[in-house]
Amino acid sequence: MSNRTLVCDLKNLLLEKGWEQKKLSELTGIREATISELVRNKNKMFPRQVLEKIINVLEIDDITKLIRIEYISQGAKESTD
Repeated sequence: MSNRTLVCDLKNLLLEKGWEQKKLSELTGIREATISELVRNKNKMFPRQVLEKIINVLEIDDITKLIRIEYISQGAKESTD
């Protein structure tokens, strides 16, 4: 059985737009710390309200542009931070 994990691609989306995390925070009303966790993939949850604010501000029509499934090789150890 292969292991899978969810990965947030918010960092790449912000780079494409040329935006800082602070700008997204201001436009969405989401705390900068929450956005930083998403950018660094350190978040433990994907709250629906947060995702909806992000997809609306970034005008995302396909959730896989923001969140995707990544396969973890059996030799790799997943971080529990």
